[in-house]
Order: sequence, then structure tokens, then C-alpha cells
Amino acid sequence: MRYRFWFLLSLLLSPMALADILWMHNGDRLTGTIEEITDEQVRIALPYSSPVTVKREAVKRWRLEKQDKPKPTVKTGITLLALTPDDEHAWLWTGSSDLNVKLKHSEKKTNNVNLKATTEVANLDWRYSLDGEYIYETANNITNSHEYRLKPMLDFFFDENWFVRSAIDYQYQMLDAEYMDLGYALGPGYRFWNDKQRRLELIVLTGLERTYVRPDYLENLFVVDLFDERIINYPLLGLDWDYRQPISLWSERVELFSKGGYKRYLAQPSPYLTQKQSVQGSLGVRYYFNDHLRLSWSSELDWDDVWLDYPGLPLTRNGKEWRHLISLGASF
Repeated sequence: MRYRFWFLLSLLLSPMALADILWMHNGDRLTGTIEEITDEQVRIALPYSSPVTVKREAVKRWRLEKQDKPKPTVKTGITLLALTPDDEHAWLWTGSSDLNVKLKHSEKKTNNVNLKATTEVANLDWRYSLDGEYIYETANNITNSHEYRLKPMLDFFFDENWFVRSAIDYQYQMLDAEYMDLGYALGPGYRFWNDKQRRLELIVLTGLERTYVRPDYLENLFVVDLFDERIINYPLLGLDWDYRQPISLWSERVELFSKGGYKRYLAQPSPYLTQKQSVQGSLGVRYYFNDHLRLSWSSELDWDDVWLDYPGLPLTRNGKEWRHLISLGASF
């Protein structure tokens, strides 16, 4: 046991542990100093021989000496299950949250709370993510909105760009007639870049969304005929995006970001309730006071293209809601 301890300690303190690393598709690993990376090849200087050039397509991943691995979603992170700094199977845990509270007392008293949080655990091949949001709004002591959303996601990376995503999208609106939406989607994604400060990913998803309707909707008797099963299944095709990019202001402490998704419903199983498309997304700017504390301004769009068409009672619910938030957040 003592020898094993000193062996691991020597690995952690050795210069080799801080060198650049290439992981190959065939399972090999090269350790040294990466001198050049192009679209066709990668050249690495080895400590025991002259520089070696390998084809870019043969390289699965690389890590530079001053680059954290796996690449985090925020500026910092917590390394998990790593025996050595160059452990290929190490995981990185990151997370962030943003809170917006607005209290206004004039002729109309309003209280609004918006809390967002995201966490991510990733290694070279797998990434587990969880997004959450809570919204609570009142006006003159009357609750206008009370809802929350959870979205767990699992990604598997084939290489540094291509991956496949499996996601569950759960939304609960305590005051709406369509009080719950539960969706499952699967599809390919492409990562254009991802490092400690930049990310751009696009994901095409296909799946099914189940809409649950309250039995006392509109407090009318015809609701029994309108929603016999009270659950409507909508097949969908969607596009998700995740983008952030630092701006060259104040030592790159300013960051432009956008994240969201678009859904197009492929069939209308209900003859009365039509749901064509929806958008949920945000666009904003963050200012980082340090690696953990940040201030954000964002505009958020929540749009549901839905309408109810029942004989004698046409009702359009083309709900489009814009929210403009200034939030204080933290990340690790």
C-alpha cells in the first residue's frame, strides 16, 4: 500500500503529468509537446524521439498543458475520479445558477422570482447535464404564473465534434389548463467548438411530447367530449442550440450567450386542440466579476403557437411572452 502511494505521488509531481497528450482512436496515447494542429495533421514532440506527425482523423482527443480536461461549461470546475492529472477517465463537474427577483409596489404590486440552474458532469466520451428553471409571478396578491421546468440530458461523443443526445423535457404549469408537458427526444448534435470560454453546439432532435390537460378546463361540460383521455401525444422535430462567446472588453470579462430550442409538431392527434410550434430561448450578455460571480442581462422568449377550435367556441392561445431579466449568478 505504501509503494502504491509513493507511485501515485511521483506521477502527480512528475513533469510528464503536465505535458500535452494525444489520445488516438486505436487506443494509443502520445505524451509530449504539441507543436502544430491543422485540419490535416497534428505534430507532437516526444521526450524520447524526434517530433512525430499523425493524421488529424486518427486523433480522438488532445489536451494541452494549460487546458483543463474534460472541457467545462463554465470558467472553473471540480475534477472527479482522477488518479493523475492526465487520467483519460477523469470527470469534470461544473454548475451555475442565476437569480432574478423583482419587487414593485406602486398602484400595482408585483413580485417576480426567476431562478435558473444548470449542472454538468463530463469526461472525454460522456456528458450528463441537468437544466432547471423556476418562475413565480404575482400581481396585487394574485398569482399570474407558477411553473418549473427540468431537462436532464445525456450525450455520447463519437469524436471531438459529433455526438448523440437523449433528453427528457418536463414542464409543469400550476395555473394553466395544459398543466404538464412531458417530452422525450433523441438525435445527433454537432459541436463547432467548446473550451473554457467558448461553445457552439447545434442538436437536431426527434421525439414525442405528451400534453396533459386538466379535466375542469374552461369549466364547461363539453370538456368531456373534447379531452376524453386528457392526454395528447404530439410527435415533434426540434432544434436546440447552446452558444457563448467572450467579447474583447475588460480582459474578456464580458460574454455573449444564447441557449434554447425550437419545436415543430409533426401531427395533430386532437381534432380540437392544434399545437403547431413552440420556441423557448434566451439571448444575453454576462459580466464576470471573477471566475465564480457574474451579472447577466438577458431577453427570453417563450412562445406557444396553440389554438382551440371547438364548434361555437373558437379560442386562440397564441401565447408569446417576452421577459427581460437582470440576474446575479454564480458558477463553479
